[in-house]
Amino acid sequence: MSENGTRAYDAIVVGAGHNGLITANYLARAGRRVLVLEARDVVGGACVTEELIPGAQWSSCAFIAGLLRPELLRDLELERYGLELYQNDALEVGIFPDGSHLFLWKDMDRTLKELAKFSEADAKSFLDFGLHVKQFASIITPFLMRPPTSRSEVMRAFEEAGAEGLFDEFVLSSIKDLLDRYFESGNIKGLFTFFGMVSIWGGPSTPGTAGVYGHHSVGEFKGHLGQWGLVKGGMGGITGAIAKSAEAHGAVIRVSSPVAEVLVSRGRTTGVRLQSGEIFHAPVVVSNADPLRSLDLLPSGALKPAVRKSIGQFDYRGSMARIHLLIDELPEYIGFPPGRGPQHEAQQIMNASVEAFELAWEAQRRGELPDEFVVEAMIQSTTDPTLAPPGKHTMTLGVLQIPYELAGTTWDEKRDEFADAVLETVFRYAPNLREHILDRVVLTPLDLEREYHLTGGNIFHGAMYFDQLFGNRPIPALADYRTPVGGYYLCGSGTHPGGGVMGANGHNAAKTVLDDLDGSGTVPSAPVTAKLHRGLPDRVMGSKYGRELGYRVARQPALRQVVKFFTRSSQLGSKAERHD
Repeated sequence: MSENGTRAYDAIVVGAGHNGLITANYLARAGRRVLVLEARDVVGGACVTEELIPGAQWSSCAFIAGLLRPELLRDLELERYGLELYQNDALEVGIFPDGSHLFLWKDMDRTLKELAKFSEADAKSFLDFGLHVKQFASIITPFLMRPPTSRSEVMRAFEEAGAEGLFDEFVLSSIKDLLDRYFESGNIKGLFTFFGMVSIWGGPSTPGTAGVYGHHSVGEFKGHLGQWGLVKGGMGGITGAIAKSAEAHGAVIRVSSPVAEVLVSRGRTTGVRLQSGEIFHAPVVVSNADPLRSLDLLPSGALKPAVRKSIGQFDYRGSMARIHLLIDELPEYIGFPPGRGPQHEAQQIMNASVEAFELAWEAQRRGELPDEFVVEAMIQSTTDPTLAPPGKHTMTLGVLQIPYELAGTTWDEKRDEFADAVLETVFRYAPNLREHILDRVVLTPLDLEREYHLTGGNIFHGAMYFDQLFGNRPIPALADYRTPVGGYYLCGSGTHPGGGVMGANGHNAAKTVLDDLDGSGTVPSAPVTAKLHRGLPDRVMGSKYGRELGYRVARQPALRQVVKFFTRSSQLGSKAERHD
């Protein structure tokens, strides 16, 4: 990626994370001369693939693709530029202390059978839960690919849909209260709690943690709501494709180019100065950094003290850690037969229970590490051998709910002790792994901040509670991607609609910039359907007897084919009605 010689551009994007690259892409496609400046020596930000240990590659931070908006895949032609997404049959597996395990499969009837092992009632309730997730997504999704609205308008949308209770359940309540409404099995609730704890300063009983679960639930993978997949070559395949697409439309991308300051004259940005002293000029600068870092790039006096004070109160608490392992034998998990199996291809969650998450929260707020860890793991090299040398595998471990600041010590002092303690938990579930770890790289919350510029080690660029979403993200004065400095914009995960590898932030920021430049706001973006189509299964499942029938259908492939036929007929009829 090289510069073309000019130092004057229509727009400069600071940071080549996925949102920054998406903004650059849309601006370049609109005919603007765009320069992207990245501090690190690789594009991607926290959506990146790196050779952390010689000869092997890992998705350093994010490693699952489930939130990326399908509109972006189409608009930016990402498959044309090299993006390969794929999905395993087994999506997730919870492995519990007694050796029992719970798979979530791509196939619904297999998932229901798994749930029924722990509770027949919970298997039936899962269909209810899924329908409510779908209804929640149908209401919330139209707000994603457009500038933020007020929180009151969001609440009004739920009221107009007659779903006020759904808003309370999936936005305001705790993940514990949400799951208690639907499920009885402790193992099922423990596994599902995981996605409510991502980058959270809190525990299962903390109000608003259901909203974090809700945020993840609106994702989709190739049209399947609530599912996720992987990227060939790791998550850098996403940002690599976005970068190639942007360059193909004229954008210039420079790595190893940290920005020291955004230049301002008479209340408007005029460009940027790099740490090297180089200066580039542009009437528009868009920052992919988190809100605090973005405003720190402005010269003293460029913002009113009230704005500085307000952004200083934005909550960044909620961090995690990653431990990347190079191994020469797959883990032999308790409760599984020897040899490779679907448990190695799924996202693995060890030791998950509501109680374990609560204890982790108690330790987190004391600035301590818990006695027991809930550990997630991914071994993508089992399905993508390009990531590891022959005979070896890349394994990533993740731990949530750990403090950014440790009481009485530092992360640099605690790093190895922490990693050893996490591995002891893993060894209880996979004893053989103790002798088969060749090397490791540990990323603490402090490492995430220093290396990936994530303030507080928060991968979402700020807490994802409702009081920091929509028109409040990051603060009302900055919520529409504009800053008080003319021509200076934000596009990172600290803006609406929040964190995760979604890309809507970058799309919306580009639309805002184009709107300000020429009033068009035109980006090659497909409209978002306001409501998901209610086919035959949705209508049938609206009753108690329908749900009972649906449960039997979901578990019997022969009956499913009948439903598919009538569903298709119903949808064709609906399309005909729309064309009349």
